[in-house]
Amino acid sequence: MNLRSSALTDIGRVRPENEDSHLCDDEIRIYAVADGIGGLPAGADASRTAITALIDWFSRQPAGGPYDYTAGLTEINEKVFLLGRVLSPRLGIGTTLTIAHFDTDHLVVIHVGDTSMYRLRDRQLEALTLEHNVENEMRQRAARGEPAMLLTENRQALTRCVGQPPPLEGDIHAHPVHRGDRYLLCSDGVTRYVTPAEVERLLAAAATPNDICRTLVDLANERGGVDNSTAVAIFLD
Repeated sequence: MNLRSSALTDIGRVRPENEDSHLCDDEIRIYAVADGIGGLPAGADASRTAITALIDWFSRQPAGGPYDYTAGLTEINEKVFLLGRVLSPRLGIGTTLTIAHFDTDHLVVIHVGDTSMYRLRDRQLEALTLEHNVENEMRQRAARGEPAMLLTENRQALTRCVGQPPPLEGDIHAHPVHRGDRYLLCSDGVTRYVTPAEVERLLAAAATPNDICRTLVDLANERGGVDNSTAVAIFLD
C-alpha cells in the first residue's frame, strides 16, 4: 500500500514564535504533530524535543517491530520533563503529542493532549483522538458513575501533556487501514477555526495531501490566525 503525505506549519498572525513541531516521514511511516503548551515557558523547545525524542526512540527499535509504544511515550515524556527542570524549574514545560505509525496493515495512534487526528473513509470523517481536557475528563467520570463537577471557565484546560511529572498515561490504539483512506493530524490552531464538517468536505475534495494542508492553514489564518497552525495529511493509495 502506497502512502502519500505532506505537512505544513505556520506561525499565524499573532504569535511571536511558532511553538508547533511535526514529523512527516514516508520511509519509516511515522507522522506526528506536537503543540507547545500555551501558558508555559519554552513551548517550542518542548515540542521540538518531543519530536526529536520520537525519532531517536524509533531509530533504536528492531526492524519490523514489535514496538513498545508505552515505553516510547514514557521515554519521550521523560526527556521533555527533564528539559523542563532545566529551562523552567518552577513551572516546567509541556507539549501535546499525537503520533500516527502505519505498521504493515494497521495504524497505531499514540495521543496526549488536544491535537486532533481524523480519518476519512468512504467520504465519512471520524475523529481518532479525544481531547484530554477537563470537560472530557468529567464526562468520562460521570459515565463511570464517579463524582464529576465541571466549571465553565476551565472546561478546555488540558489534563495531560508530554513533559508532565511521570507517570504519563497516553491513549494508544490500533486501527485497520484501507486503500483510499485519508488521514489528517492538526494542531488546535487549525481545529479552532475549521469545523469537522468543513474538514470532511475539504479532505474529500483535495487532490493531494499538500492541497489539504495548504487549504486548512490558509483558512486558519484568514479566520484570525491567533495560534500557530500545523497540518499533516496522509493518503493511502
